[in-house]
Amino acid sequence: VYKRQECDISDVERVESVFAAVGRIDGLLNNAGLLAPRRSADDIPLDEFDRMFAVNVKGSFLCSRAAVRHMPDGGSIVNVASQTAFNGSKGFPHYTASKGAVVSMTRSLASEWGPRGIRVNCVAPGFTPTPGSAPLGDYDPSRTPLGRVMQPDDLMGTFCWLLSDDSAFVTGQTTLVNGGAFPY
Repeated sequence: VYKRQECDISDVERVESVFAAVGRIDGLLNNAGLLAPRRSADDIPLDEFDRMFAVNVKGSFLCSRAAVRHMPDGGSIVNVASQTAFNGSKGFPHYTASKGAVVSMTRSLASEWGPRGIRVNCVAPGFTPTPGSAPLGDYDPSRTPLGRVMQPDDLMGTFCWLLSDDSAFVTGQTTLVNGGAFPY
């Protein structure tokens, strides 16, 4: 039985404690992330820059490392990055850089943990309206060839596939899910 636990994923002791309480793990979705308001690079406070990397990169790393210790027979880890890691985004250099780091980290962890039967992949969504993205305003659906704004449920099939044995020979990959807004 799963008991929901909340923690600051940039805090190694809290992360280790949560994963120790969970026990055996078959799959992990690293979907926690931090987004800040749009501003020029000259105006980004350094503590905001540091917090962005602490949550988006270090947090994904700490959760992955803790989960691997509870995957004795292998498993699957899916990290969430962003389309902006590939196309950039004005006003978000720290966010885009942190998500680019998640993409690179995914490749490294896949290489390191593959021999242990652990697959590590990444999903890079396009704009997805969530409570956290509200400060960004509305997204113009004409920017997407599919003609609509992506919804959080649009990611579920990709997440489930990467976490399942249906993708048993897929590792170190980043899949963009963005309705064709930015083909890569």
